[in-house]
Amino acid sequence: MKKLVLALFLGLSSFVSNAQDIEGILTSGKWFVESIQEKGEEPELSSNKEDEWLSFSKDGKVEENHFGDSKTHSWNYDKNKKMIKISGSETTFHRIIEISNNKLIVELIEDLKETDDNLMITYIKN
Repeated sequence: MKKLVLALFLGLSSFVSNAQDIEGILTSGKWFVESIQEKGEEPELSSNKEDEWLSFSKDGKVEENHFGDSKTHSWNYDKNKKMIKISGSETTFHRIIEISNNKLIVELIEDLKETDDNLMITYIKN
């Protein structure tokens, strides 16, 4: 029983420290697309991981590259909703499903009212 309580405590304290430093993890390097998955479908692996990436900066800018087309947008993180808001010509929301120092899984939501067409995107850091 003591081992179970200790394991739960260590797991919870690890989660809390990670939650407090999500912005630090996001801004720690380039995030390359590993796979994209529509609901109920098998993940589609990125054909060229070097051409699809995001790079968050601490000043609230995010650079996005898709096959050589690079754009800069603004971003912010909502700690309560665990959601990244990216604003540019369009606004998108990325709900964080999993985050670690080298892996980020988000649910891409283009419209908060219409949640049927969401995509799951897995990013990795090299």
